[in-house]
Amino acid sequence: MKEVVLVRHAPSLPDADRPASAWRLRPGADERIRALAAELAPLAVDLVVASTEPKAVETGRALALRLAVPYTSAPRLHEHERGHLPLLEERAWHDVVRRSFRRPDVLVFGQETANEARSRFGRALARALSWTAAQRPAVVSHGSVMSLLVAAANGLDPFELWRGLAMPEAWLVSWPDLRLERRIVP
Repeated sequence: MKEVVLVRHAPSLPDADRPASAWRLRPGADERIRALAAELAPLAVDLVVASTEPKAVETGRALALRLAVPYTSAPRLHEHERGHLPLLEERAWHDVVRRSFRRPDVLVFGQETANEARSRFGRALARALSWTAAQRPAVVSHGSVMSLLVAAANGLDPFELWRGLAMPEAWLVSWPDLRLERRIVP
């Protein structure tokens, strides 16, 4: 069994004119990536794989550069497929996510249910890890799909896990059982 480091991307800059899947990193995000890289360095991460969304690509490239390891991206590691939803204030957004996580087989928003997003992300993660010989890869992705997948494997509440996530944050998990071994917050 090997270990995988799941990484939530660094802080993004919301843009009401673009879908969240097209958002870029917030100015100053590089400082947080640098701090996360310092925390991850002792883990001997040997590859960074990122979702194809710009905020994950930017986080992944910067993290790989800081860790002096190869970088690549992989399909279908993206966030819950939401389309172009209007920006909501934080409380309203949390209510939407809570409803989606509490009724994972019901389409609450976007183009996929919470269970569909979890399953898609889990398959993409397995596929991305199947083609690498890396001993401890880091996979840069997104809060909702990470929370749904890891919560299901660990008997945790996915909403509470998601709500407590930092940007960026890393989770050291065993593979393939996804047992959460350690949370790493810079």
